[in-house]
Amino acid sequence: MFSQVDQKPNKKAQTLCLALLLLCVLCPPLKAQTIPTQDQPETLAPLKVAIWPSPAGYKDDKGVTRWIRPEFFVTIANLMGRQVEFIHMTYLRAVHELKTGRIDMMDGVNVPSTYIRLPPETITSLTPYFTRPISLYSIVDRGFEIKTRDEAKRYQLGSVRLTSTEQRTPWLGQDNTHYFEDADKLIKALLAKRVDLATLAPIGAASISKQLGVKLSRVFDYSRLESFSLFSPVSPRIRNPLTFCQDFIAAQIKIVGSGRYQAILKANNMASLLPYYNQDYSPSCRIVPTE
Repeated sequence: MFSQVDQKPNKKAQTLCLALLLLCVLCPPLKAQTIPTQDQPETLAPLKVAIWPSPAGYKDDKGVTRWIRPEFFVTIANLMGRQVEFIHMTYLRAVHELKTGRIDMMDGVNVPSTYIRLPPETITSLTPYFTRPISLYSIVDRGFEIKTRDEAKRYQLGSVRLTSTEQRTPWLGQDNTHYFEDADKLIKALLAKRVDLATLAPIGAASISKQLGVKLSRVFDYSRLESFSLFSPVSPRIRNPLTFCQDFIAAQIKIVGSGRYQAILKANNMASLLPYYNQDYSPSCRIVPTE
C-alpha cells in the first residue's frame, strides 16, 4: 500500500510549480545580448578631407570630387578601412578648420625661400611626398625671358593666395605680385593680361593646359614646391594623430609600391608627374613647430 505521503503531493511543491508555469506563460523570452569584444571592428566616422581649389582636385558640374589627389586619398583611406568625405574650401579656411578639428586632413605646401610655410601645430611627415619645381609661366609665344629673380621684378606676377596678408614677406618685390583665390582666377587674369606671369607647378600647368586648352610656357624656375599630407591634432575622428599619420603614410607607401598610384596618374593622363614623387618618403611624423 502507498503511504499518505505517496498518495498526496506536497502542497508547497504544487504551489511552486504553478508559479513557475505562470511566469513562463506571462513573461516573453529574454533576447540574447551581444557584448562587444576587442576582436570586433569599430565603425568609425568618415574622415573629413579638405580640398582647396587647385589643379590637383576639383568638383565637377555634378558635384563629384575628381582628379589625382582625391583618388589617391580614397585609395589610401580604403586600405586603412576608412571612408572619406570631401569638403571644398579655400586653403586658408582649410588650415583654420584643420587646427580646430572640424576637418581631419588636407594637402599642405611648403616653398623654400618664400613666405609659404606649413601651418604650425599641425601633424605631418618629416619629408614631403611630392617635390616639384615651382616656376613662372606665361601664355605661350609672349616672348618673356627671365634668368634671375631681379629680372622678374619688371613684370606683374600672379600667385594663388596660400597665406594671410600679415604673414607675407616680399621676395620678388611685394608690389608686383597679385594674389588670387584659386588657380582658375589666376589663369583668367593671365589670359586677360592683368598679370604677365603666373606662379605654377608642373601639375598645375599641365592640368590647366588640358582643362582650358591654354598653352603655357615655362619661363623661370625660382624654387621648389613640397607637398605634405597634414592632419588635425584635435580631430574627434582620429584618436592618436601621430599614430594615424604614420599609418596613413605607411598605407600610401604600400599603394605606390603596388603600382596603384601609377595607375591613377596614367588614368588621368598625368604619368609625367611620377618622377616628382619622393621615393625616400619617410613614414615618421611630427608636429610642425611654431616659428
